[in-house]
Amino acid sequence: MPGEHPALVAPRPGSPTTARRRPRLARRALLRCGSVVVATTAALSVMTTPASAAPSTYIGVAGDHAGLSRSTGEPLALHSYSRFDRRVPANADMITVKTSAKWSQVAAARPGSALYEQIAQYARGVKALNRTVMVAYHHEPEAGGSRGFGTSQEFVAAYRQVVSIFNSVGATNVEWTWQMTAYSFRVRESDRRAAINWYPGDAYVDNVSADGYNWGSCDGHSGKWLSFASFTEPVVQFARAHGKKASLGEFGSVAGSQRAQWLRDAHQYVVANRDVISAAFYFQNGSSGAGDTCNWLLQTSAEHDAFGDMARDTSTFRS
Repeated sequence: MPGEHPALVAPRPGSPTTARRRPRLARRALLRCGSVVVATTAALSVMTTPASAAPSTYIGVAGDHAGLSRSTGEPLALHSYSRFDRRVPANADMITVKTSAKWSQVAAARPGSALYEQIAQYARGVKALNRTVMVAYHHEPEAGGSRGFGTSQEFVAAYRQVVSIFNSVGATNVEWTWQMTAYSFRVRESDRRAAINWYPGDAYVDNVSADGYNWGSCDGHSGKWLSFASFTEPVVQFARAHGKKASLGEFGSVAGSQRAQWLRDAHQYVVANRDVISAAFYFQNGSSGAGDTCNWLLQTSAEHDAFGDMARDTSTFRS
């Protein structure tokens, strides 16, 4: 991801407020006022819609969840970042968790050791949620910020060990999510960053996830405007090839006059690939500090409407 942000671990609000639900209720009331023929047609449509058409894709936020929920007027799913020595985020739909220990140490942790017991205790906390939650271990392992943790082989061993520890305490309510950068799916396999070099294996992954961004010219990038589809399609192709779900643990675009349309294009791409894409979390954060020129915050009414329309598209999205 572009950087560590305190907002990423902010607690998610409880159930959506009555005020937040009123717009939907108002729209439904207006629809009920239509003709009997329209109402009957709609009812038949619902009755004949196959089960596979049920909303299956989380639309949510990594970052300022409460703020974007208010701005869109819609409840949104939550992606929280955590550590094994912290409390499990109770309201998160996706949790990305790590430890300061090197991957070789995680892989070598044995029952009774402090590190093993720390991970096992966290796993018990996830189990206690009593619902399925997406869990990712140490996101973007191939990125520069993770170089000090070890090699790709050590990451794979650590990832598998974390899965094994969760299974050992009965925390099977997890959708194991492997979270890379979107860029790792576009480079050659000979590149150390290539996704395939970091893949834990089909037996350890349920969901192939990536963090994808339209950087524009911020932080010294080329200025080329990247579509959502351009960095998501390689992830989707990898997931399909391995029989897995796909997701965007983070996605975002720098500000620009076309950002609202960029979001609408993203909406249509997910709808077209709803059979495989199970979640998309917008990275609602500003710059991370001095020297960071990237601001991902959705700020205009047009952008809020475009993103809110995803949440209102309940034929595809859920929150």
